[in-house]
Amino acid sequence: MSDSRDVLVFSKRFAGGVRILAAMLREMDLRPVLVSAEPEDINRDACDVHLVVDWDGGEFGDLVAAADAAGVRPTAVVNLVEPLIGWQIKTAQHYGLPGGEANREVLLSKVLVREEMARFGLSSMPFAGGPVAKFPIETVTDYPVIVKPARDSGGSRLVHRADDPEQLAERLREIAEKATPELEVIVEGFLEGTEFSIDGPLLATGFRGLFSVEKTEHDETRHHDAGLQISPPPSAHVRRGVEQLTADISALCAGLGISGGWLHVEGRVTADGRSELVEINPRPGGGLYRPATLRTCGIDSVRAIVQMSLGGAAAEELAVATRNEELLGQLPFEINQLGRVASATSLDEIKSIPGVVDGYQFDSYEVLTLDQENFFTEALITAETVEGLAEVADRVRAAFHYKMA
Repeated sequence: MSDSRDVLVFSKRFAGGVRILAAMLREMDLRPVLVSAEPEDINRDACDVHLVVDWDGGEFGDLVAAADAAGVRPTAVVNLVEPLIGWQIKTAQHYGLPGGEANREVLLSKVLVREEMARFGLSSMPFAGGPVAKFPIETVTDYPVIVKPARDSGGSRLVHRADDPEQLAERLREIAEKATPELEVIVEGFLEGTEFSIDGPLLATGFRGLFSVEKTEHDETRHHDAGLQISPPPSAHVRRGVEQLTADISALCAGLGISGGWLHVEGRVTADGRSELVEINPRPGGGLYRPATLRTCGIDSVRAIVQMSLGGAAAEELAVATRNEELLGQLPFEINQLGRVASATSLDEIKSIPGVVDGYQFDSYEVLTLDQENFFTEALITAETVEGLAEVADRVRAAFHYKMA
């Protein structure tokens, strides 16, 4: 590692946990350098230097030039914003920092991930990719299928199911109209079953799934998360699915020669235990995954990312971390209409309900599109039994109300 103390912190539209990251870096005697597209960024006062880069219209050379002009010598790059992961990888490659392996970019494309899973014998799921306006529908022979953007589809953006060729054609037209005709999509088989997620670090020894969740309720129409999500998974077949997919992701990453960072993995498992990957996100899970992982595993996923970006200082701690036996439930509330939230049951009121241990609520929340998840409030709850979790969830649902402007 060089003697530089400069750590790049990426942000887009003021997101990226800038103030949290800046405080952590200062605790480590490092110098946070904000990189964002907004000259008057509201988070720039939290960092020592601010580099302005046009994420959407600029080129990577612009970032290098801005760093050189400011005398910044990056010793690490930290990023919590999914659309900027490509920039993060290029930055790590350019400066010779952790996270710059040649194959890491595979994780950014659902098509490339499927290709590599098939090449390593880790998946038999049929799939095809291509521009949404020119997608060859005749190549799809087995239905139902899921069609979605091949890149940057966080929050279940533009995810649709199609049960026949006519419906697939309609879904593709919808996506082309709402995005661009050149948008790359993936069309893949749909596995009937239960959705689950796995959150954890990617180490030299493989993917460690520290925190796993069974999605006991799911919006199968819009393919959004919904209802109570329980950790650890109460169903035996879901636990087997978590174990199998964890091993598959470890094998995939080993085959690609990548390690380091944090993964949020989504999967599905059938009643007889067959599991398949839904998607890999090379970042921590959003919402309450961070506090839930800290509560049950003693690991702060964001701090771990910072430490790994500096050269793997957290690897030993992460390798031995285990999950305690506490039963947790994540209960999100989604706004299903356009507009701005005018009023809502406060987070303090929700947290006063017995069994609620944490939560979040966004201020001045506005829904601009229904083509992605719009979670406004979420509660983290605990109980001794699954039935007890359901009872707490019912009390929270009964107490929570909101009005749109």
